[in-house]
Amino acid sequence: MKEDVKTTLPESVTLADGRVVTRKNPTVRDIANAEKQRKGDEHLTKYAFIAAKILIDGKPAVLEDVLDKLTENDLLKIGEMFVEGEG
Repeated sequence: MKEDVKTTLPESVTLADGRVVTRKNPTVRDIANAEKQRKGDEHLTKYAFIAAKILIDGKPAVLEDVLDKLTENDLLKIGEMFVEGEG
């Protein structure tokens, strides 16, 4: 029997600067809205999806939070909440 991945992934992570990122349970509308990018900005959809799925210090994240306030290392740390690592 396969183990339920949701129970093995962390619900939150602490970034190097002390901010706490928590996994959010987005609605279908949240995900649909994340897909709404201006023509020519479709490459930002993946970052909008991240924003739709997280809280930063208890507050909903928006695309600008992900683009302007997170580093690559932050994204890797946040990824631990959604993708089971090797180990």
